[in-house]
Amino acid sequence: YRSKLASCVYNGIENIHIKPGTKVLYLGGASGTTVSHVSDVVGPTGAVYAVEFSPRSGRDLTEMSKRRPNIVPIIEDARYPAKYRMLVPSVDAIFMDVAQ
Repeated sequence: YRSKLASCVYNGIENIHIKPGTKVLYLGGASGTTVSHVSDVVGPTGAVYAVEFSPRSGRDLTEMSKRRPNIVPIIEDARYPAKYRMLVPSVDAIFMDVAQ
């Protein structure tokens, strides 16, 4: 699977804690493919705060988010939350998909 989150759902994880209205901090948003799926799940009353470190992937993420008002792209290093904490309110779930 290309998406760790999709793999979990497909293989039977019972609760991913992401549902309509959920506010999600997504660490490792890359170009936004899985982020867009999470955006679909949380819907217009939810939000996805997608943090991505790579400027190249971040450009793709930012472009994709222009078509999805519930995604907030954040081009920053996920290891340093103090750098982006002012952009992210309290969230209901955190999903981490960062490269090691």
